[in-house]
This record gives sequence, C-alpha cells and structure tokens, in this order.
Amino acid sequence: MNLKNQLQLYLEENDMTMAQLARKAGIAKQTLHNWSTSQKPGDIRQVKKVAEVLGTSIDSLLFGEGIEVIEKVNPLDALMDGEYFSGVFEVKVRRIKK
Repeated sequence: MNLKNQLQLYLEENDMTMAQLARKAGIAKQTLHNWSTSQKPGDIRQVKKVAEVLGTSIDSLLFGEGIEVIEKVNPLDALMDGEYFSGVFEVKVRRIKK
C-alpha cells in the first residue's frame, strides 16, 4: 500500500475528515490533499505529526499493509510488570539559594 491508501484507511478507522486531521496535526489541508492524490510528502516532520494524531508510526503510515495501531505503554508499568520494584537508586539533592 502507499500513503494515499493508508491515509484513507486511517481516516475511516478514526472517523475523521482530512480537514479535522489537518487541524489536529497542525498542517495545511492542501498538504493532506496532495498526499491523497499520490504526491509524495516533502517534509517527514509533517508525516510524523499526522502519524501521531492517527496513533500509528511513520513506517506504518508510509509503507504499511493496513491498520497498525501503536500500543502506548507506560515504561514504568512495563518495567514493574505488576510487581514491587526494588533496587539501588541514586538521588541528588541540591540546595537552592533564596
């Protein structure tokens, strides 16, 4: 699939219009329209913003084969895995002058 098809899939999945996506991502509607007419994106930062709004990765949006949603995991939860966490920690204390 290409960006055009992936964009259409993600818009349908998120029940969103191109105008809504452009507003949420902070990019021009014309940019999304150009992508939907098979023009290549010029700025990868814009693709990143769109991917973040759609809850996916840049790779999935550009080269994916359908809907791929990134599962957002809290790193601390993944580390603790529901158990108590213990270990040696370093704490730095700094005094601030008034």
